[in-house]
Amino acid sequence: MSVAETLFGWFALSTLTASLAAVLVMAVQHVLRRRISARLRYALWLIVLARLMLPVVPESPVSLFNMMPEAADIKKAVSGLLFSQDEPATEAENSKQNTLIQPHYTTKEHDGNIPQTFLPQDSPKRAAAADTESHPAVRVLSVVWLAGTAVFLTYHFVYLLRMKRKHKNISPVSEPVVLNVVEECRGLFSIKRRVSVYSGRWVRSPYITGIRRPAVYLPEGFGREPEDAARLKHVIAHELAHYKRKDTAWNMLGSLVLAVHWMNPFAWLIMRRMKADRELACDACVLEALGETEAVAYGMTIISFLKRYSLRESQPQLLYFKGLTGEKDIVRRIRMIQSYKKGSYKFSMLAILLMLLIGTLTLTNGKVTEADGAEWVHAERGGNEVLFPENFREYDNLEKAARMAPFPFKVPAKLPEGYHFDAVTFDLKPYTSSAGSEIRFDFLKSNETTTFGHISLNMTRGSGLQEAYERIAVSEKGNYDEKAGLVIEKEPIALPGVNGLKITLRRTGWKGQPEQYYYVWKDQGVTYQMKCLDRLPSSDLETMISSMKSPDAELNHRYENNDYHGKTINYLFDTDDIRRAQKLIGYDAAFPRRLPGGFIATGSYVSRKVNFNYPENQADSMRKLLAVTYNRKDQDKTNKEKKTSGIKSVKFTQMLNGQMYGDMKKGNTVSFERIDGERHQVKLQPILVGGREVLRSDKYKVDGPLSSPNETDLVSYFWLDEGVCYQAQFTGQGPEEQKIVQYLMERK
Repeated sequence: MSVAETLFGWFALSTLTASLAAVLVMAVQHVLRRRISARLRYALWLIVLARLMLPVVPESPVSLFNMMPEAADIKKAVSGLLFSQDEPATEAENSKQNTLIQPHYTTKEHDGNIPQTFLPQDSPKRAAAADTESHPAVRVLSVVWLAGTAVFLTYHFVYLLRMKRKHKNISPVSEPVVLNVVEECRGLFSIKRRVSVYSGRWVRSPYITGIRRPAVYLPEGFGREPEDAARLKHVIAHELAHYKRKDTAWNMLGSLVLAVHWMNPFAWLIMRRMKADRELACDACVLEALGETEAVAYGMTIISFLKRYSLRESQPQLLYFKGLTGEKDIVRRIRMIQSYKKGSYKFSMLAILLMLLIGTLTLTNGKVTEADGAEWVHAERGGNEVLFPENFREYDNLEKAARMAPFPFKVPAKLPEGYHFDAVTFDLKPYTSSAGSEIRFDFLKSNETTTFGHISLNMTRGSGLQEAYERIAVSEKGNYDEKAGLVIEKEPIALPGVNGLKITLRRTGWKGQPEQYYYVWKDQGVTYQMKCLDRLPSSDLETMISSMKSPDAELNHRYENNDYHGKTINYLFDTDDIRRAQKLIGYDAAFPRRLPGGFIATGSYVSRKVNFNYPENQADSMRKLLAVTYNRKDQDKTNKEKKTSGIKSVKFTQMLNGQMYGDMKKGNTVSFERIDGERHQVKLQPILVGGREVLRSDKYKVDGPLSSPNETDLVSYFWLDEGVCYQAQFTGQGPEEQKIVQYLMERK
């Protein structure tokens, strides 16, 4: 992505968020229109101006963009815009990205780690190019925006040069009457710097320039006529009020901001409203200094200048005494002046608090908070809190996956008979990562225990069809020797409106081997690759391709894996995931963020009963549980395999009891499923922990005699509470075991 596109991305994000901030400011101004002072009205616009100017703002849990989920997704929407494209296939297109795939699990979790399988990857430079190629329309818009900004900045620069040249042809005012009024007004506003006064033939209406060296410019001859003498003080006071309030600086910044945000029509409205309110605030500042007894005379001065110096060509960069000449603007100024009360210019404590509140809401970005200080997680109480901020994500439902995925995608609305959605996986790479992102959907034909067919659908941004074909060919040739007689053929996909390739694999050296198919196609900048590990006819796969569509409510409902056929584990990352897990396990499960002994929660998953104890039958095996793993916060991950004493990790598991606890208590044994599917029995002993009955196991290894002798021993504690059976499994033993169990039993 070019520099222009990167800058355009910042502009799009900044201008959209600032527009929302402006909407809030206008809403506050409207609701409090009869109670808000002119000075405060203008001060609120400065918050919007700051939002437009700042390239980076901090994150805050109380940001406006946390309260508005749609606004919080602006950044993602802008990112999706920048990376959405639809280009014809070329052999020189960028490479497919790194792939990270979560395998299916059938036994246990090892120390909270997520086993990962990496597919072959191309060079980082090529992957980076694929991930950062933007839509042609975005490239055009970015160039147009940058060119427009350059034109506006050039205009302002040329304007300043012209004004500087004009100022050389004007004369300083030397009339004592004018200079005495200037000195008097300097005293009114406590201005220490010398104020220069000039007049010239081309000056149409009084104005002031200068941030450090103020200079007031008057029309030639102004102040010499009898009626001007009474109004001179009002004019000079107004211009010096602009200087005192730093309006010259804010006006210049506003012009520069508009040069950057010129493409946003709302930005022009913001600047116009801000200028109108600036004149009201300046009038209020003048009346605060002169006194409300001067209000009528001051208002008449403004009216006379509107009649006398009605300009055909105004310079928007200058702070004219007459201000804006729109009818509504004039009426607002006169009404404010007429109703002005001494002291109303000062900020009240409520005004300061209002500014702080709106500033906090709008000058910060939304932040999905990480684990807060509450000891236990109760997801059913609401909120959207990241609990385990892992890059790798796996979801068992389309709705959540579409919200969290790194780019927009489509999915098939039709699946072959007997197939169902299994899971979607992807890796959330940091913005600075050189690696690309890939989304993978898995579709299975399976029952509770057996998988009969598998279709994978991979999605990347930017890679080309020829490149995808070459990658598949290299990968498949590496899987077979010459005896297989592998033949790879490609042909265009014979589907209307689909730009892609059908790749057929034949193993001529092996008798009775069916053809295998890959399909690769492009749609809106995303390259899709489908592979089938089943003897399906190609027509079934082509039906899937023809039915591709963006996620909607109907697909969200269909793409939910509530049965977990063909899989046993699905990882959880935030409270939204926990709420879905609660529905799957049948009650509002809660768990602590940390345990005594310095253990903190590092991961969570919903799983089938095989990860609790041995299932008694097929229906029993499909019951689901919630598990949370804990590790010491100071544990060195690189030394996990070192044989050290004490508790290495804790796993807290819970599920509806049924008859489990009674059966374990009656037989004083618990059965676990070994890696070979056989039963492994471990003895239990009833003990009291905190005055309550708990079943404690002997030391055991998860796969019994099949486990390695070097594998760390496990000890499990079981207890029953309100129809839920709980298990605390300790990897390694230590004196804190029962203290931790008692803490878990005292559910908060």
